[in-house]
Amino acid sequence: MVTMEALITKLYRPINLMIGEMETPWLYGVEFPLHHAEVHMLETIKVYEGANVGELARRLGMTSGAVSQVTKKLLDKGLIEAYKKPGNRKEVFSRLTALGEQVCEGHLKHHENMLAVLREFISRLDEKEAQGICDFLDALSEGIEGVIDQAGKRAPKSHEAKSRH
Repeated sequence: MVTMEALITKLYRPINLMIGEMETPWLYGVEFPLHHAEVHMLETIKVYEGANVGELARRLGMTSGAVSQVTKKLLDKGLIEAYKKPGNRKEVFSRLTALGEQVCEGHLKHHENMLAVLREFISRLDEKEAQGICDFLDALSEGIEGVIDQAGKRAPKSHEAKSRH
């Protein structure tokens, strides 16, 4: 029989692998690594071409300053180009370059590879196994959301930095 500790350890392994995958810079078909935030900024610029910094910030749940920082990196890497719309000299907009499009394609392939692994696993499940996993994941998600939603339990980020010293 599997112990509770062994099951928890096995559950944490794919979670940690996925977190590591998100935190690790990837090449996505180009010769330089890109961070998760950079790739998702590219995808957002692609989907919402013509959006200004404020709109991109709202779409990504970031501050306008953070969007400006990431777009500066993308400009420097040649993945986007900045432009102004006729009649609007104030705002700067971004669009993907061919290289930026190539990164989006590489990222899409990366996601397709990850999904293929999940689909292959899920295809081997019978209905009862699939329902049991769904029930488990729903209950786990609800439990984790409950912990996260407990206001006042997390230290503010500025507090975390101070407590390390």
